[in-house]
Amino acid sequence: MPLIQWNKQLSVGIDSIDDQHKKIINMINALNDALAEGQANEVLVKIFDGLAVYTVKHFGYEEDLFAQYGYAETQAHKNEHESLIKQVTELQQKMNDGDFIISIKVMAFLKEWLTNHILKTDMAYTEFLVSKGVS
Repeated sequence: MPLIQWNKQLSVGIDSIDDQHKKIINMINALNDALAEGQANEVLVKIFDGLAVYTVKHFGYEEDLFAQYGYAETQAHKNEHESLIKQVTELQQKMNDGDFIISIKVMAFLKEWLTNHILKTDMAYTEFLVSKGVS
């Protein structure tokens, strides 16, 4: 069973962003499956690294839209993005140093952060961007 199940409540009403969120969810679920199956740490690190890279790309996409349309809450949203990037970068460094392995606790953190970010922070921009014709 997936750690995170996509549902219409997670939709921000913008297909391009929903598609990116679905990809992030699929990557988190793949990481969770690999952990549950006891796959080698190298596999977990590879999936985690891919998730980190794609998440940064997604954040950039959102931030480009904010800049293009003048979203008033851009800085607060960017601060949340920067906070997660910092946390993920720290985890990656620990993994590279051999001081960290991916655990159920990390998976719970990823699930909570993503769902809370979508349901609260991302939903706040939906009406604004849709009113600008973003779909």
